Amino acid sequence: MNEGNIDKASVPDELQAIAVLGGSGFIGSYLVLNLLQMGCRFNLLVNRTDPDLVSPTGRIKTFQGSIENETALEECFTGCEVVYHLVGLIAETRTKTFQKTVVEGTGHVVAAARKAGVKKIIYLSALGADPDARSAYYRTKFQAERQVVASGLDYTIFRPSIVYGLQDKFINMLAGMIRRSPVTPVVGDGQYRLQPVYVEELCAVMARSAREGFTSGRIYEIGGAEPLTYLEILDIIKRILKKKRVTVHIPVFMARWGARVLELFMKPAPLTVDQIAMLAGGSTCDQTIAERDFGVKFSPLENQLQKYLGK
Repeated sequence: MNEGNIDKASVPDELQAIAVLGGSGFIGSYLVLNLLQMGCRFNLLVNRTDPDLVSPTGRIKTFQGSIENETALEECFTGCEVVYHLVGLIAETRTKTFQKTVVEGTGHVVAAARKAGVKKIIYLSALGADPDARSAYYRTKFQAERQVVASGLDYTIFRPSIVYGLQDKFINMLAGMIRRSPVTPVVGDGQYRLQPVYVEELCAVMARSAREGFTSGRIYEIGGAEPLTYLEILDIIKRILKKKRVTVHIPVFMARWGARVLELFMKPAPLTVDQIAMLAGGSTCDQTIAERDFGVKFSPLENQLQKYLGK
């Protein structure tokens, strides 16, 4: 794995145990690799035993459970100074809701961290987290942030824009659609702007925040090198894949109606009203603050996509 822009001289060779929640997910798996490269040993909370998470060096210890179980969380956190909380939910299912998983789950994490003597929580939120957001996803992310801030523990919060990489479910979904279909549907005018950040670069700075003092009590907004409209992102993917496709614009009200119908019959639905609200609202930030603090430079989308989509 590419270590990105980590300055190894600024990272201690050995760190005490770190707990990672969501370590087997898309972003979490990259974070785990970064922490391993930094010499960490850590505990992972997993829903089921995964042989891929077994460390040949013995530096990964797994605990079975979920963030709804405070006892399992306390066991996972025992002996750990830092907890990475990456568990989230992009669409509700029949058993998992934003309120239950994001808000109440974070409450369990905070309570267990206090009992276990954890010193710091590093929380993966989302760019757009706001108490008045139109999206329930963003509103509940903000509520979770407030619990972390009010915990009495040290904290660092990361708010990334769309995160992409080999296993992401957004850019790869668009690429698959462009490969298979002569028509590319776009909700609305497609002028809403996004700022995709490469997963390896996000996880490189997240890993450093475990021991970098300047991250204490900070909220970092993370995005790629430049904001791009949705149409520009599609054009980049088409160019890399060498595909010419017809763009068909779908009015926002029709997309919402279709999403509501899907949500009646499918949980999780492939497209939700909440996701349309997030997309139409855009997701951009001033990434130069994080770049300055961490001494990094986030990549343009096309540069990284060329490495794996262009093959």
